[in-house]
Amino acid sequence: MIIRLRTVGQGTYSDPFRVDLPTCTVIATDEPTRRALCDVPDVDVPAEVAAFVSAYPAADLVTPLASPFSPGLAAVWREHLARRYDLGNARWHPEVA
Repeated sequence: MIIRLRTVGQGTYSDPFRVDLPTCTVIATDEPTRRALCDVPDVDVPAEVAAFVSAYPAADLVTPLASPFSPGLAAVWREHLARRYDLGNARWHPEVA
């Protein structure tokens, strides 16, 4: 699933911009907006997040989303990844941007 995500990191050599997911393919990035278009495996995206992405598609890397990605959806995604990768806590914090 193609998703526009917020990047993490400071953009330095020791802390480069990156997507906070265990597996994905970065297609394009925009450092000023700290966003990246990524191809994320469907098994890593819970149904609620997939529904949000389908309802509010990102036209490009710059235009704001029509509706913000809620903290509740972010928590659902963190918990999904923690279960999928058998972690006791949520290590990754992906955010649709």
